Amino acid sequence: MEYIKKIIDLVKPRTTRAFKGGVELRGINMESAKQEIRAAIELNQWPVEIFDTDVRLKSISIREK
Repeated sequence: MEYIKKIIDLVKPRTTRAFKGGVELRGINMESAKQEIRAAIELNQWPVEIFDTDVRLKSISIREK
């Protein structure tokens, strides 16, 4: 969960909620946030994955592997 908290601090979503075993980050800029999350995961080798996106809600869902 510490990795997810670091990602939340990085992208600063308007709201977060539990979603399908992970966390949904809502109210973010989809393209830049997705790039920032992927870069942080790859750079730090965090066991986190993006498993869902919703353009209508402007949300990205992440969870630990």
